[in-house]
Order: sequence, then structure tokens, then C-alpha cells
Amino acid sequence: MAPWTAGIDRAISDPLLRQIFAYWQAKAAKRGALPARADIDPVDLANILPAISLIEVRRDAANRAGRLRYRVVGSLHVEIMGRDATGELIDLSAADDGAAAAAVATGRPVHAQRTFNPANGVALMFETLICPLAADGVTVDMLLCAVAPHYQPKDLPAARVNRFARRSLAGLTSFGC
Repeated sequence: MAPWTAGIDRAISDPLLRQIFAYWQAKAAKRGALPARADIDPVDLANILPAISLIEVRRDAANRAGRLRYRVVGSLHVEIMGRDATGELIDLSAADDGAAAAAVATGRPVHAQRTFNPANGVALMFETLICPLAADGVTVDMLLCAVAPHYQPKDLPAARVNRFARRSLAGLTSFGC
């Protein structure tokens, strides 16, 4: 096991996230370093694409990470956020609960339990896995992110339920939809 993955495999309970983590680990082991975006083949992940997003890490002239740009947003991420954020930029310091910043700073995957509170007031619980990618094997320039919902479709405003994504993931995840 690579040093940057020590212990995280025991923390991930969701089968979908375990599958993504194992895929990322295999790519890292094959390369002997952090995998690059070019190492990630969407065909390999075709059955779980609704749960996956790719986020670009933008750096300043001094090579400091400062902003994130949503490059590809999976349909389950859209369901949770209530909108498609593809192309949007956010400051790294403003991203969620610091999980993305931790993955960028350490070059290690981050697993977290999260809660999002949409306008309807029902808390949406989900697990997330953020795996760093680096073209040079060291400097994180992309994040492979995955979500595994632990809420029910009835918890969402009806317009946000993504039945197609949920059907494609049926049997692969721990949520009962």
C-alpha cells in the first residue's frame, strides 16, 4: 500500500467508494506516484460515472493552489447541489469543509461524511471520496471526486431526483432507492 493511502481503505464503508478507491490505488501503484488525469479512463468507470466529478486545481504564478474549476460534474453531484456547476470556479479556501484543500495539500485521498442542507430544509447525508491526480506524479492538478448518497429520493425536491443516475447505480451503492 502506498504511504499516502494508509488507513483510508478501512474508513470507507460504501461499496461504490471502495470501488473507486481501489481503482485509484491500482493506477497509483502502476505509476509509482499519484495517477494523472490521463491515467483515468472513463470507460473503466462507465457503470459509476453518475457518482464521479473531476475538479481542476488552478495554481497562481508561484504554483500555489488557489482556485478549483468544476470540469465534469456527475449527475449525483448535480442532484445534491441542485444545479450543474460545470465550468464554475470557486476559491479553494471556500470549498466545502476543507476536504478538497486537504487532498491538494497532502496529495492523499480524503474520505468524509458530509451533510448538505438544500432549501427544502431536509439534510442530505452522503459520503464523499476525493482522490488527487497529478500530471507530474507529485503536484496535484486535478481531483477525482465521488459521492455516495445516504438519503432517500423523497428527501429531495422532486425536480432534483435523478432517477436515471440512480437506476444505473442500483446494486452498486448502499443507498436504498
